[in-house]
Amino acid sequence: MPAVKAFVITPVAPHSLTHRPLVLPDTAMIEILLRSDEEVAYLSIDGQPGLDLKDGDRVRCRLSEHKVCLFRTNTDFFHVLRTKLKWGER
Repeated sequence: MPAVKAFVITPVAPHSLTHRPLVLPDTAMIEILLRSDEEVAYLSIDGQPGLDLKDGDRVRCRLSEHKVCLFRTNTDFFHVLRTKLKWGER
């Protein structure tokens, strides 16, 4: 639902079916610690120019204090779901 206060982490191009989106409360703070002496890691956020990460680097993600309204519609959220997913049709 659009009103749910949640923080969603979605793997990009997962290589396993066990890699699923993770839904957490919007109060959560996620910390990712890179532990690899051999592998190269690259951080890219929202299509912005990225940067290389090295062993021991940490990335922290949390809800911003700034809010952005990306899209507003007068259509009922559940009506859209029923239509797109063809729920209730025989």
